[in-house]
Amino acid sequence: MLQARRKFSMLVILALIVSLLGACGGSNSGNKPSASNDSNGPTAEAGGKETDNKSGSDEVIVLKYATTPETAVAQSTKDLMALVEKKLGNVRLEPLIIPGEGTDWNKKVTISLMAGDEMDIIYQNATTFQKFATANLIEPLDDWIAEDNYDVKSIYGSSMSTFNGKTYMLPAFRDVHITMYNKDLFDRAGIPYPDNNTWTWDKYVEAAKAISQLGDGIYGSYMLDWDPYFMFSARQKKVPEYKEDGTSNYDDPAFAESMKFFYDLGNEWKVQPDFITFRSKKMPWDSFLAEGKYGMFVVGNWALQSAMNDTQYPRNWKMGVAIMPQVNEGEKISLGIMGGYSVAATSKNKKAAFEAAKVLAESQWELPGNVPARIDLKQEDVNAILNPMAEKLSKDDITVENLRDAILDPEMDIVNEKIVGKGMTAITTMITSEGELYASKQRSLEETMKVLKEKSDQAIKDDNSSS
Repeated sequence: MLQARRKFSMLVILALIVSLLGACGGSNSGNKPSASNDSNGPTAEAGGKETDNKSGSDEVIVLKYATTPETAVAQSTKDLMALVEKKLGNVRLEPLIIPGEGTDWNKKVTISLMAGDEMDIIYQNATTFQKFATANLIEPLDDWIAEDNYDVKSIYGSSMSTFNGKTYMLPAFRDVHITMYNKDLFDRAGIPYPDNNTWTWDKYVEAAKAISQLGDGIYGSYMLDWDPYFMFSARQKKVPEYKEDGTSNYDDPAFAESMKFFYDLGNEWKVQPDFITFRSKKMPWDSFLAEGKYGMFVVGNWALQSAMNDTQYPRNWKMGVAIMPQVNEGEKISLGIMGGYSVAATSKNKKAAFEAAKVLAESQWELPGNVPARIDLKQEDVNAILNPMAEKLSKDDITVENLRDAILDPEMDIVNEKIVGKGMTAITTMITSEGELYASKQRSLEETMKVLKEKSDQAIKDDNSSS
């Protein structure tokens, strides 16, 4: 009997590890350049401000921050550690080096936590933290939030995420979808640039059609085969992906409408390469920047870092930046994902770890190169964050105001770009694989949604049986 229990326990642990690893991205996540929401943690430059010792004690509390060997020795990590000490005085972070990279590193962190190894701070994103919470590997923060009268709603707004009514992560960074567009092609087509107050998917299609008529291999739109692209409008409408009974909700018409929109762009309206062409030519994610033949590209704001690289992407055309197209005119709803900090369940200094997580979430924007999740910053703070980006994009006539309105508008409502819940790893993969069959004309829309619904329900059952 004891041997059987051990075998069962190992199966449960292995199933959870696979689930946690899959939560870090979709089937094509390996093609996406790393951004601030990378699961190994962010990097930063020197900075930070002095504050009083919050505890009033001379005792130094050392907190362990899990990191890779490469990241641990980087100067940027040392600067990150210094930020907490400067803010709290008696609290110091030190790297907890866990060997490995990428998914191997994530696997080892999961095993370490399950084995009860002590660590204090874990960097995650708004998708992965929910799996860690389900496994009781991180602590709910609500009691400390209440104790400190910590107004997370005013500070972080829609950047905050909860799970089962509890808070497990304080967000530090945001990555939201924006519209990058080719001003030269808009000018040639004689159409106005996107207006953030009126920009919709209908106007996106109108502009894409006008630009595509320019000929010479020019298309008005460029989209990728990553899972969010198949579900843009449904997620903006906040249609739940699970029913109240726990089954999937992919028989809701909103998901079929999203699938059909992606299909129509390439197959009906022909304003972007059809999916068969996209796949057969193995078209890369950065074709918009590299070729200059596409009018618009809806993508996370992480892509702006590549746009600033004149060496890799020498452009003879000007680029513009606007919000993600909206379902309804006047709305400001964008897909995005947050990176932030959680307190490990194995921490022996959980209250101090929470205070350190607050410092990192509130203040890491002070270190150059980070787009903050908080929404309560003063205008001079926003300028300090975005000025370096605007300077590097000055040849495009992109201003701080352009970047603020597209990325840091405090009125923007941010919806998770990924499905989060039971079976989410398998479902994320299926959204792409089933969407591809439909987009390449191998399956009807009706059959696609039927199969996606059935397979998703099975994935949810399988996930329930392993928990």
